[in-house]
Amino acid sequence: CKASATIALRTLLSMDGIDAGEITYVINSGEEAVGERYQRGGGNLGKAIAEMCGCTAATGADVKAFCCGPVHALVMAGALVNSGVFRQVAVVGGCSLAKLGMKFRSHLDKDQPVLEDVLAAVAILVGEDDGTSPRLRLDSVGRHTVGAGSSQQAIFQCLVSEPLDRLGMRFQDVDKYATELHNPEVTEPGGSGNVPLLNYRLIAAMATLNEEIARADIPRFVERHGMPGFSPTQGHIASAVPFLGHAVDRILAGKMERAMFLAKGSLFLGRMTQLSDG
Repeated sequence: CKASATIALRTLLSMDGIDAGEITYVINSGEEAVGERYQRGGGNLGKAIAEMCGCTAATGADVKAFCCGPVHALVMAGALVNSGVFRQVAVVGGCSLAKLGMKFRSHLDKDQPVLEDVLAAVAILVGEDDGTSPRLRLDSVGRHTVGAGSSQQAIFQCLVSEPLDRLGMRFQDVDKYATELHNPEVTEPGGSGNVPLLNYRLIAAMATLNEEIARADIPRFVERHGMPGFSPTQGHIASAVPFLGHAVDRILAGKMERAMFLAKGSLFLGRMTQLSDG
């Protein structure tokens, strides 16, 4: 987990010609915990990754939220920069062998080869407004609250409808929705279905309830505002952030104006609660 996140951050710094010494905070958003027999999940992988990348002026911490971790971390990074606490914050997330091919049995049962052979990792740099790069909107962050309930409609109401309402926007004002982008070639044989397609249909259905589009226009809405799943299915990696680089490129090229990043997650895996997350 540490090694893959380190490679991602080193790649980011190298490709963009960024001085590692300019990074002042590193947030690790990977799912895996670090500890020993007295302290099972203390971390701090964020600082360990900063050390490996030569970010000598940085400190850091870990943000744990299963699949939602990177999006939680992006909001925190944006807030830290916007408040002036730190100028440059890197959000990273690696992956471990424990998550690789974790559902391989269902594939082998159907005579399908194990396709999950990539240790995916992510590195995102959040900095001050340079007048060119896309801006992270902090004025209407989606929040799946404790009292919202765990139905799909409640989750999408909190994470899509309400943030748009606060900005006076319509569903079609978002060029692309980045949701759980699991590759259906992996998930469908395993019995999990086409996760991104289901999410896009739910968003389109909410647009019909809002009387923005007709029911017959749902397929067109999905095609225009959604995308095929293309990500490895390893938890936090698949949830929205794989599209971030593509969104930045499209916005800078003038091909797109805005994207919404929508992560959903399981909080109940540790048996501490029955709540969902988003």
